[in-house]
Amino acid sequence: MRQEWILRSLARRLTDRWNGALVLLVGGMFCIFRALDSRHPVVLLEWAFPFAAIYLHLALAPLPWQWAAGKQGGGAQLRGLFLAVVFNAAWVAALFFAFRSLRPVPPPPPAWSEGGPSHHAHPRGPDPGWGLGLMNVAFAIVVGWVLAEKERMEARERRTAGLLRQAEAKALQNQLDPHVLYNALSGLSELIREDPLAAEEVITQLADLYRRLTLHGTRERVALGEERRLVEAYLAMEQMRLGDRLRAEWTWPEWADGTPVPPLFLLTLVENAIKHGISPCEAGGDVRIACGRVGERLELMVENTGRPLDPAVPRGVGLSNLEARLRLLADPEAAFDLESRGEWTVARLRWAPEGRA
Repeated sequence: MRQEWILRSLARRLTDRWNGALVLLVGGMFCIFRALDSRHPVVLLEWAFPFAAIYLHLALAPLPWQWAAGKQGGGAQLRGLFLAVVFNAAWVAALFFAFRSLRPVPPPPPAWSEGGPSHHAHPRGPDPGWGLGLMNVAFAIVVGWVLAEKERMEARERRTAGLLRQAEAKALQNQLDPHVLYNALSGLSELIREDPLAAEEVITQLADLYRRLTLHGTRERVALGEERRLVEAYLAMEQMRLGDRLRAEWTWPEWADGTPVPPLFLLTLVENAIKHGISPCEAGGDVRIACGRVGERLELMVENTGRPLDPAVPRGVGLSNLEARLRLLADPEAAFDLESRGEWTVARLRWAPEGRA
């Protein structure tokens, strides 16, 4: 698990466009300053060195700190420092060796002049590459620690935000469960006076509906086929109450049943259509339930006749709850629309399910 996270982090740094822009900016400035110094000849390989060095600093330097932070026990900072010194010294030395081996060797200065031995010859001093290499190692240790801490804090913030979204979604889902049952019980009270035998059957179906709602409430995602069966149980219960006043039609492709979705999305749309459209209308109405795809997004659509949609009436608990849950999804383009099309009221829900755009 730790290795996978470190590799994913490395891949992000290697492909991050801001890191690429920083490499081009700093490396380009180095090349400009070097070009202005006429004492040094133009060597393309030397110009490539700062770009490679900066890129490797950003990509590789955090690795030892991240590896040490994943170990159990204390002393992570000391382990990280030790690993950073060894690891960064190794790749910096490899980088310098690679460029030194590819760089053309300049001819040695002449040891003799026309008048005899040159009096300006001096013994060769220490190789300046050692100082530059040590500076790169020290720089890599500091940059690696800063980047590793930054990514650790970002990962913690993402986990915290994810837990907050889950908690909020769970609270909204728990709020919706009693709302559905409350509406079902309200309709049942009317049926008890009109047809006690039918009311007894509805009570049995209500118990099954509550059992299904309880199972739904324990999961963050359910298969859309399970959601459909929950809606069918709800429609069967409402059919006992409304009789011929309720006519349901499904447009349901075979692939839809296995699609993971947040629970109670479809039920909320159907429940809203029956409560506000069909039930208040003396003649009842039709409800059409459809599932499809729009590009890479899943679309659930529930249409109903009956009482027309009144735009002035504010949305109730169910739809307000649904919109709030929709905003918690990772898809920023998820949308919910409620509009009139002639005699039909159309509720349409679109979002990218897990594993898609």
